[in-house]
Formats: sequence, structure tokens, C-alpha cells
Amino acid sequence: MTEMDRDTALQLARQTMAQHVDAIEGLANELDEAFWSCARLLADCAGLVWVTGVGTSAAVGSRFAHILTDCGARSMFLPPSDGLHGHSAVMSSDDVLVTMSRGGESGEVIGMAEIANQRNVATVAFVHNTSSTLARICRHVLPIQSKSEYELMGFVATTSTIAYSAMCDALSAVVLEAKGYTLEELGQAHPGGAVGQALAPGTTNEESQP
Repeated sequence: MTEMDRDTALQLARQTMAQHVDAIEGLANELDEAFWSCARLLADCAGLVWVTGVGTSAAVGSRFAHILTDCGARSMFLPPSDGLHGHSAVMSSDDVLVTMSRGGESGEVIGMAEIANQRNVATVAFVHNTSSTLARICRHVLPIQSKSEYELMGFVATTSTIAYSAMCDALSAVVLEAKGYTLEELGQAHPGGAVGQALAPGTTNEESQP
């Protein structure tokens, strides 16, 4: 193991966090019609918003599907391992498929987009590489770009994962506002845990404080 002193470790940690901040600020400054179009597509979806991806994109996608549902847009994560083995038949023409891949060349994710297009499902590519195969075959593209040198060793998805999560949170905020989803509705669907206790009927504001 490489020797590292405390000050060097703290400096490296702060540099990593600063890169995350820089990536998110860059995304925020570049939000444009592509973001607005994607937000409207998700908010107006009459069916289900399916999300798919592999690797770290799968982790971000699963989180996105959960938060979208908590914001009033019914959503589920659909792993390519299931979708490419028959479960993609669950998608219908009223649905939206959000595909996530930084490079846009993940074969499993491309396969899911191809099936969705055949089923007349609206497809969206969340990609860094807007010239990629995934970006070309999806009907909508939302660029989520961050510097490759910000990744650990240049390839391990760290800063890009934060950037993707931030973009998903921004979309969820717009969807929540557009849907007009209420705390009462959230409480009905989320009776578990501390959140459920805080949202339970009859709970006062003082009682709901953590």
C-alpha cells in the first residue's frame, strides 16, 4: 500500500469534491431546451417512465426511478438483463424509456432502446457522448457531460455519477412541480420509516421534526 499522510489525503478528498462541484455548476450553466423537452416528456407521460442502464448507470437509474415516483411520475427501473430476456414486453406506447450510458456504447442499453423504438415507446438518451450510437438511435437526447479527467484513473465513474444524479434531481424537481404531487399523496404511498411517521395524518409540524 502506498504511504500517504493525513494532509495529502485531505487535499485529495477536497480536490475530488471540488471536481464534483465544478461538474454540477457546468451542467447548471448549460441547461437549455433539451432539459426542458425532457422534463415535459417525463411530466406528461401517460404511462410508466422506465429507466435502464448498466454498471454505475444502473445505480443512478434505480435511484432516479424511485425519486420520480415519489414526485408523482410512476417509474420503474428495468434492468437490461431482464429486458433483453423477455421483460421488455412490459413497455407500451404510452411509456417513456430513459436510457443511461456515459459513453453511449453499452450494447445492452442500446438493445433496450432498439426494442423500445420498435414498440413505439418514447426513448431518451442520457449521455456524455452525444455522437454515440445510443444518442443516434434515441428520439430524445439529454447531454450530461463532465470532464473525463475528473473520473478516478480516468475511467471509474465518480464525478459523472454525481453529475447524472444531479441532473436527475433537477428533472424530478420540475416533474414534482408540474404534477402538483402533494405531501398527502406521498404520505399515502410512503407510510414506512421516519418519513411515513412524519407524514401520518394528524401529525403536527412539531412532531414531524427529526
